[in-house]
Amino acid sequence: SILWLKYGLIKHDHTITFVNGTGALISIYILAMFWKHSAARTRVELKVLATAIAGVVLVSYVDQSKDPEAIEVFSLVCCFMSLLFLASPLSHMGAVIARRDASVLLPSVAALAFFNNVLWAVYGYVHEDPYMIMPNLVGAFFCSLQLALIAFYGRAAAASRLPVDADNMPDSPLDEAIGASSGIAVLAAENVQMTEISHDNLGA
Repeated sequence: SILWLKYGLIKHDHTITFVNGTGALISIYILAMFWKHSAARTRVELKVLATAIAGVVLVSYVDQSKDPEAIEVFSLVCCFMSLLFLASPLSHMGAVIARRDASVLLPSVAALAFFNNVLWAVYGYVHEDPYMIMPNLVGAFFCSLQLALIAFYGRAAAASRLPVDADNMPDSPLDEAIGASSGIAVLAAENVQMTEISHDNLGA
């Protein structure tokens, strides 16, 4: 959201600026909650620091560079980060197919992300902005893949409401999605759930 906020400022687009400015504030709050409940705070802090440094370098490059291609390079980075975030849930695809269970994918998040990408793609088409069109079309495709996996394999573990075994949980997509925004909310919820289960087991 912060990178797209800067993109909106560069383009003098009030819609992009307002939406991503709001998203950045929400992301900061969600990240703070994730850090508060995380058992590995040092890891989170290092990733946030690395992301912040990369963001400062990119923004400084655009602000200080006299090369007209600097904005184009920055725009491509924004597109790449968006695609990285939207594709991160697909890192579970192998496990979903092997177990024939799509419980690690959230249908509500995938559906909202799909419609969000479609709307931004239409917005980019109306404003003739290829940097808004292409990443959002590809992102909508990634989201449709998630929805297809959910529809085909179902969410058996979620439906049965069996106790969660923290040792057998799939790897978190935090490594891929730390530079993005709202996806961190899903990771925070999973972490809180596993923390509560761990406390219950210790109490027993």
